[in-house]
Amino acid sequence: MKFSLISMFLIALAGTTAAQEVHVVARGRDGLVKVPMTFTNAGPAPMACKSAIAHWYSLDLGIAAEGAKVSVELWSDPKSGEIFLLNDKEDRMPIQSLWCGLEGRSWETRAEIVLSRRAGDTPAAENLVCTQAENRMTCKAI
Repeated sequence: MKFSLISMFLIALAGTTAAQEVHVVARGRDGLVKVPMTFTNAGPAPMACKSAIAHWYSLDLGIAAEGAKVSVELWSDPKSGEIFLLNDKEDRMPIQSLWCGLEGRSWETRAEIVLSRRAGDTPAAENLVCTQAENRMTCKAI
């Protein structure tokens, strides 16, 4: 049997299209539990809170002047222990890390916020007070 160059090209092309993956984005609040968190800035300098949702991307959660607060709604999946932020389309954006630090240098001066991530466990809502200690922020539950 003799194959033409066009036949071989079409066979190769068909093989590459069959290997494509479809990425499904989980959306909505079904099965999730709301976990509100509030960070009060008790220091003299403005504080910025952020979250890493991918190793290359972080979201600004808010900036608070002295005495002001940053409030955020997190969502927990009790079955898996995962914690999410939801965007305006309610895409579930898994949180890798969460921190507050001095505005403009939040990563360098960060106080890391530890989130409980155990299957079968839902983290409790938290109110934290963040203060400036030397050149770093510290945040503690109140």
